[in-house]
Amino acid sequence: MSDDYAFDAQVLNGLVRSASVIRVHDRGASASQPRDVEPVLTISERAELDDLARLLEVSRSTGMYCMCLGDSAFELLDHEGTAIDVLGWHHGSALRWQGSPDGDVELAHGPELIAWMAAHGYTHHADRVDRREQQRRDQARALESWTKAAPEAVRAEAPRILAEAASGLPERLADDLARSLAEVHPGEPDQAVALLRWRSGGTGRYSGYPVQEGAATTLLERLPLQAVFTALAGVPATDPAWSGAVRYLLAWRPEDIVLLRRIPESVWSVLAQVVHDEADSTWADRYETCHRQAEHARAQRERARRRSRRG
Repeated sequence: MSDDYAFDAQVLNGLVRSASVIRVHDRGASASQPRDVEPVLTISERAELDDLARLLEVSRSTGMYCMCLGDSAFELLDHEGTAIDVLGWHHGSALRWQGSPDGDVELAHGPELIAWMAAHGYTHHADRVDRREQQRRDQARALESWTKAAPEAVRAEAPRILAEAASGLPERLADDLARSLAEVHPGEPDQAVALLRWRSGGTGRYSGYPVQEGAATTLLERLPLQAVFTALAGVPATDPAWSGAVRYLLAWRPEDIVLLRRIPESVWSVLAQVVHDEADSTWADRYETCHRQAEHARAQRERARRRSRRG
């Protein structure tokens, strides 16, 4: 691209400083127009305009365009109220400006701008930051819970699992984990208890994500299902193994019905108690769905047996 069209931060910075009024709109901008008609904030006092202009200073082009239309937009007006330009505000850290031909432009003071806006009553971006920080804390707690729940025999491999589990647990790693576990817990029911307790740690989602939480499931699937039922028969309903059993037995898998119809009624009855004690109420719904599927499969088999006897 010719240098005639290269992004010049000073041009945009000067454009913002020239504005007599800056209106902030929610929902971003499209085709250099705010997506909202009414602004959520209007800045017209010179001192505040100067503060905002400093915080809207940009440093460089990012070299790429965000695929969304922005979270907010700044509409720049001259002293007669005529629109000078509209800048999309993306994710608190970049501006979309038509005068930048090679991507969105990076804000030099993104965090300060977010705080300044929140102090003026517009908390959209500050709320997003708070949510992301809460998610980060939740993820850290879930990772700590998952690591602590891991059998001591495999806990040292947690960093390796985190590094390699993104594409599923590699066969080589699964073999190593299974071997280490069997050395400490030779009996299959003992292995199952340890793995079920591990499956109880982490986020507790039944989808298997974050992916490292699927490590326990992968190892459980290598054991006979009867070993799992034997393991559960030996621990009270308050044992974390039962919470892990909920996540293992009631998780979504394409072959669900093959597994579900093998669960004995004695196990179903304890699972019913456990899911209703779960903090996540979706487990109760999941239980009902799975139990209904198992009952339907049993009824179909019974009808097939009756027809076979009559035939």
